Amino acid sequence: MRNGKGIARNTAILYGRMLILLLISLYATRVVLEALGVVDYGLYNVVGGVVVAIGFLTGTMNTSSARFITVALGKGERNDMRSTFCNILIVNILLVALVVLVSETIGLWFVYEKMNIPEERMGAALWVYQLSILTVVMNILSISYNACIIAHERMKAFAYITLIDGGGKLVVAFALLHVQSVDRLVLYACLLFLIHLIDQVIYVAYCRRNFEETRVRLTFESEKFKSILHFISWASYGSFVSIGFTQGLNILLNIFCGPAVNAARAISVQIQTYVNMFTNNFQVAINPRVMKAMATEDFAEARQLLKLSSKMSFFLLCVVGLPLIFVVPNVLELWLGTFPEHTITFVRLMIVISIFSSVANPLRIINHAEGNIKKFQLYECTVLLFIVPISYFGLKLTSIPEVVFIVHLCVELVAHVIRVWIVLPKIQLHWTTYLKATYLPPVVVFALTMAAGALMNNYLSEGIISRFALMVAVEAVFLILTITIGLDKQERMSIISFISKKKTKKQEQIHCTFTKKQ
Repeated sequence: MRNGKGIARNTAILYGRMLILLLISLYATRVVLEALGVVDYGLYNVVGGVVVAIGFLTGTMNTSSARFITVALGKGERNDMRSTFCNILIVNILLVALVVLVSETIGLWFVYEKMNIPEERMGAALWVYQLSILTVVMNILSISYNACIIAHERMKAFAYITLIDGGGKLVVAFALLHVQSVDRLVLYACLLFLIHLIDQVIYVAYCRRNFEETRVRLTFESEKFKSILHFISWASYGSFVSIGFTQGLNILLNIFCGPAVNAARAISVQIQTYVNMFTNNFQVAINPRVMKAMATEDFAEARQLLKLSSKMSFFLLCVVGLPLIFVVPNVLELWLGTFPEHTITFVRLMIVISIFSSVANPLRIINHAEGNIKKFQLYECTVLLFIVPISYFGLKLTSIPEVVFIVHLCVELVAHVIRVWIVLPKIQLHWTTYLKATYLPPVVVFALTMAAGALMNNYLSEGIISRFALMVAVEAVFLILTITIGLDKQERMSIISFISKKKTKKQEQIHCTFTKKQ
């Protein structure tokens, strides 16, 4: 496969960054939860989530910007890159105006009239709300700059900037423990806003220094603007649905179960985010290659990249997620000490959802790179939209908060059938080939590992040594099944060849060192 070393190098850089951020975030979350308390921590997530829901087009713009800039870069047309960057920036400015308008009218009414917020904390909640609006505005204005970094595959710069962000959040966490005279929730929101501001200034400065297309004056090109707007008009439906069912579920849990359950979900979402890092970093590294393959209509390369991205995404999540499922109570106790009710089951269900959702993104990237996204967005997103109403009736009938996660998983599986049906013909791949080579092997590995883990869990105690032994055993079973069932013959031979070359190279280095000493 072309440029395989580049993908591996960029992936390694992003994983190094991820591990450092993971350690920082795990500790910072424990400190913040201790400093704010369960209610305020839940309030920060649900109130800030309202603004994220209003700014749902942010996700669309991230995807659209990356798509247009990467495709232009793949075609090697410099003037097209300049025009694309300028027109995306104009769309971003219009989006900022829309987000501010809706946030200060409908959004503000919703916070006052519909949210389950203790009366004495309403003032603090409004501070969080307004600062969240400013944060979303900054993120929107920097979208095109971030997309340039990804399109040019400057993952080292991306990693350094996000490490600065992680270090800043750790400082904020410590600061909360040492203040008494101010409202900690308001202070937390203010300091996080300051960190976001610093991040975006660095992104813009780096891009203007390194990428010529970001230094031009704003110029409006009607055809390019219409093309981007048409793409966004359909992609925005996907972002609306994604934010709708994630934040919609958060609001449903708030209405039916209260802020404490929001805190439990916030913790589970944070763990899901950490677990997803193991596949997101790989996908960030490989997505530009997929888009460039589609831009040049190299469908054979696109098929290989789809297979690689899908299987590796699934397996990378399993490496972390499967052992974690069996030791969630121990991890939460070690990490947080005390935690809200329902957190254990929330975390387990979120991990399973993440694993099975990981194979969706490679199909979305191919569809977006191809450009004709209307049918995909209409069918996939309409199916996902049913998550919220079905969950509403589930909560109404049972009052069991876990029901929303089960509904989410079931609807996600149905949506994947839609994705396969629409996308595979675009790269001339038959669905039976996809199932046999790409989808079924990882699913079989997952099911067998879960069964083996459940069986071993019944015979092991709750002690630390037993829990660690269980994690090692589950990991070993997963790796054995991945090699024997999950990978095909060609993939196994590639791994063996890679290891053999590394071993030979190491032996040659040792031999050269020994010869020089003689």
